[in-house]
Amino acid sequence: MEELEIVSEETGVSLGLHVPRHDVIARGLWCRSTNVFVVNSRGQILCHQRSAQKERLAGFWSTHLGGHVGRGETFESNALKELEEESGIRVDASALIPWRTTKLQRARLWVREFVVCCDVELSALVPQPGEVDRFAWKYPSDVYWESAAGMVPWCAGTHDFRTEYQCLLAVLTAAHAMGVIPQLVTPEIV
Repeated sequence: MEELEIVSEETGVSLGLHVPRHDVIARGLWCRSTNVFVVNSRGQILCHQRSAQKERLAGFWSTHLGGHVGRGETFESNALKELEEESGIRVDASALIPWRTTKLQRARLWVREFVVCCDVELSALVPQPGEVDRFAWKYPSDVYWESAAGMVPWCAGTHDFRTEYQCLLAVLTAAHAMGVIPQLVTPEIV
């Protein structure tokens, strides 16, 4: 049974308590989570449809992978683990580009977000049973219009996707300027 570390609502700092995952969610306790945005050299985001068996947002499409940080894990080790478990993508820790840490009141989470630049064919991805049903590479404008139209249920980003993607591009531009990643080809955004 996976245990999660309980953190302070105000600061995200550990309170030294560990509680089974299902109890954390049922009781609305504050814990940590990760989001990993995978972007390819064409400026597309790796999106996935969440499994119909998920406890939250079942069947929704999402722009990021990740999960709750378990006992003894760091944000970084969890991000790497979740990326590999949910998609089969295995990268070195140096490939994780830290983006931001966000407090999500509605989910009672402190979320650390990362970006990974990776060109991988959809056929090489391995969806984790019970977590992910399928994958698709999508341009941000496609995600924006699909979610705005409401025809497909989306969990696009952590906040407002249109603004969020512009911030994501700024992170990638800075990473390129530092020589961490090659220049991305980015289509015009909505």
